[in-house]
Amino acid sequence: MAKKVRWTTRSIIDRTNIYKYWLERNQSDAYPEKLEYLFEKSAELIANFPNIGTRTDYRNVYSKVVRYYKIFYRIETDEIQILRVWDTRQHPYKTGL
Repeated sequence: MAKKVRWTTRSIIDRTNIYKYWLERNQSDAYPEKLEYLFEKSAELIANFPNIGTRTDYRNVYSKVVRYYKIFYRIETDEIQILRVWDTRQHPYKTGL
């Protein structure tokens, strides 16, 4: 049975910043909408198969690659917490996990 997915405030801010960047850069909402679709579909996949991601050094925290982004999430007993949506082209020490 699929677990409930909860996007943390930080992960929502990450997504918003990503969408704003691509909207300003391309002057079109086509790519941000495509990313939104991919992030949501990945969250559904994670909800159904929580161990699908790569384990990180943090307890119960995994990452799932979506294009140039990593979705960091924590597996809890009753839910999946999406912690961050990280652009892998950024400096790795900026994650703030």
